Amino acid sequence: MTGKAFVPTGRWLASLSGSVAFKDAIAGMVLSILLVPQAMAYAQLAGLPPQMGLFAALAPPLLYLFFGTSPFVSLGPVALVSLVIGEAIGNTPLAPAIGAEIIAIEAGILLLLLGGFGLGRLVNFISEPVLLGFTAASAVLIAASQLPTLLGIDSSRAGDLPSALSALLAGFAGVRPATAIVGTVSLVILLLAGRYAAPMLWKMGVKPPFRLALAKSFPLAVIVGAGVAALVVEAPIPTVPSIEGGLPQPAFPFVPLNFWFQLLPSALAVAIIIFVTATAVAKTLAGEDRSNLNSSREAVALGAGNVAAALTGGYSVGASLSRSALVRDSGGRTPLATVFASFAVIAVLFLLAPLLAYLPRTALAALVISAVFALVKWHDIAMVWRHDRVEGLIIAASFAATLLFGVQLGLAIGAVLGLAHFLWFSSIPRVTVVGSNDGGTTFRSARRDGVSVKTLPVLVVRIDRSIYFGNSEYCEDRIVAHVAEYEAVEHLVLDMRAVNAVDASGAAMLLRLVQRMRDNNVIVHFAATHEPVASKIKPYGGQRSDFHRTVSDALEACGVREDGPIPYT
Repeated sequence: MTGKAFVPTGRWLASLSGSVAFKDAIAGMVLSILLVPQAMAYAQLAGLPPQMGLFAALAPPLLYLFFGTSPFVSLGPVALVSLVIGEAIGNTPLAPAIGAEIIAIEAGILLLLLGGFGLGRLVNFISEPVLLGFTAASAVLIAASQLPTLLGIDSSRAGDLPSALSALLAGFAGVRPATAIVGTVSLVILLLAGRYAAPMLWKMGVKPPFRLALAKSFPLAVIVGAGVAALVVEAPIPTVPSIEGGLPQPAFPFVPLNFWFQLLPSALAVAIIIFVTATAVAKTLAGEDRSNLNSSREAVALGAGNVAAALTGGYSVGASLSRSALVRDSGGRTPLATVFASFAVIAVLFLLAPLLAYLPRTALAALVISAVFALVKWHDIAMVWRHDRVEGLIIAASFAATLLFGVQLGLAIGAVLGLAHFLWFSSIPRVTVVGSNDGGTTFRSARRDGVSVKTLPVLVVRIDRSIYFGNSEYCEDRIVAHVAEYEAVEHLVLDMRAVNAVDASGAAMLLRLVQRMRDNNVIVHFAATHEPVASKIKPYGGQRSDFHRTVSDALEACGVREDGPIPYT
């Protein structure tokens, strides 16, 4: 029902107990170890002050507790959204923080409308191949955008790969050796820790949940270690701007409306990315039991979280797969775990804010680069390529478009290619002559399966897709061509079992076909027609044809028995 998703739910609180709260508190503390450095690093990726990343991790989890439907989803800054925001705010004269807040508010409102009106399924028109190519290319762009920071190069932000490489080459002479060494060593350690930390701790006999907590604390340890190194070495290493302690001050970005309209396309891209990735995260962590997931409520939770983040000093948030999986693996049972992580972030803001200014920017860049490898899903890409070469080419095209033209245009081009492939595929349905070699028990394609057509002068043709304006002419041409292949056809039986829908153009075509066949002394029969489809055909003149429950019934009505045709008199 429209608007039902706006009603808060207290089911998580209703199921709360002392043991559940304790497990959630442990999971929240483990989550905060990863959340704090990631929030700062992703804010840097977006070109924003690091405290905006920390502020963005405060309010959204609380709203997800009342509107969300997954027990594990962790809302906060994410790499892909940060990349889009960084590109968008770099093209406006607004202060980066103001531009990011506007995008978060607009994206949040779009998500609220999406969930409130139950329109979440519209995002499904962005196909899996498009998303695979887009996210893989985004991973490359994210890494390329962070390389200058990793090496200590001062360069302008670039939204596409050619510009990013050009800026990197132009500034390569300005590499700061000490910064580059600290960043590279941090990146290598992060990559090795991500791959081997958990297995090594398991071999050392460390028990859960401490094993997971220690494994996930490596990023924080690496960044702290890089901070110590930056203090020890004599060469200056750029650090993050100083962070004011305490809670953010609520504020609304009052700017002229033209800026809101200018940033609206970016907000739409952000909303799509947030919803698609968050839904995928929730479904992935739900495993086989997805009965409690509700896409409309998820959209409302995400929308409310983004608006709240913008109004409390943060920027757009999404669902992180790595952090959400960490909540599950740490023993979290409800979204209260992410709320506990927010409390930990608050403690950091009050107690450790002055120390955060000693963290090297190069180490945060290393953290971002190490995290984006998960965006490239090689296995899924290989599966799509083996499944369908055309969809594999869509992955490649989406990948190339995103690298060459940036994330927003790349996503749009990919979406158009995905829709074009669907329209082309649906516009040329299989229309095939069928026959039977088991006495009429089953009917299979005569050409594909080598089945002889023994029903003449009755010809059976099967249409393997719904009929609509885009393919009705093609269906008619193929049916007429099949009838012309055989001599002395007197009855045409259309097997309609695979036709689940017929629009007005399709119904008009069938009426035209019936009349066209009658003019050539061929009677058309409809077999295995779904009742909703039959009700669409008959008002267009389909009542002049016979409708039969099965193909066998249609053949029998035309004088064909299982043991062969009945002579016509």
